[in-house]
Amino acid sequence: MKRILTTLVALAVLAAIPAVSLADATHVVRKGDTLGKIARAHHVSVATIRAANGIEGTHLSVGTKLVLPGGKAHSKLRKARSGKRKRVIVREKTPAEELPPGAQLSLVDPQGSTPSTEARKLPTEAELTELAKGAKAANIASPAVASASVAPEAGKAGESIKDRLLRVARRMLEVPYRFGGTTLWGLDCSGFVQKTFAFLDLELPRTAREQFREGLKVSKADLSPGDLVFFRTYAKFPSHVGIYLGDNRFIHASSHDREVTIDSLDQPYYMKHYLGAKRLLVEGDYIQN
Repeated sequence: MKRILTTLVALAVLAAIPAVSLADATHVVRKGDTLGKIARAHHVSVATIRAANGIEGTHLSVGTKLVLPGGKAHSKLRKARSGKRKRVIVREKTPAEELPPGAQLSLVDPQGSTPSTEARKLPTEAELTELAKGAKAANIASPAVASASVAPEAGKAGESIKDRLLRVARRMLEVPYRFGGTTLWGLDCSGFVQKTFAFLDLELPRTAREQFREGLKVSKADLSPGDLVFFRTYAKFPSHVGIYLGDNRFIHASSHDREVTIDSLDQPYYMKHYLGAKRLLVEGDYIQN
């Protein structure tokens, strides 16, 4: 008799439990979930979800646990939500040291367009060409080519090739830095030096490593305006170069300042990485090895 009573009580308790099948799936609402999305993921109808959970509208509160009668647990959905993919962007650069043998500096942009000079009043090819001319050439220059801003600087009597070199170099201040660049759109250190000499019809190799092989070796104490100063930066070989201006200052295309600028050889960084200097211009003549 006692066994019969126990069995009846157990059946009564089970009958009082809400009719949720042990096989039914559940789903905790996450941000971005909709009834349609949940129904498709668990292979049940929207109507079934509404009826089982007493939902009348479309609003779902984040964190609400829904009963999905006859639904299937969707493990892939959880994995997809928890796994985040990282997007990796690879930027390709063209180092100056990796240019093909025999590559020459171009005095114009490859696309044949002219850099905008309105924002920062950067130099133009025509202006730099005029600045590079000597007194005799400047005196016979066409008025259409020589602008008013150039005329007072160009054509000084008795000036040397060094004077013209430094004048061109100074006018290129604030030209943007670009690793591997060889035009006014952007220059790296050796591209700046090569381009400055090129305006005076003086040919230099492309890289700082190659330029270090040119000219006569000169000590730091005997530096003269127009000499090339070299540094070891990211490599054991000469990897940075600038043009000496005098008073322990030099002009160069700086990767740190992102433009052509003037710095001092007394700065700790340049003192530490200083390698040596070469003289390519002696008494107005160009030294070629």
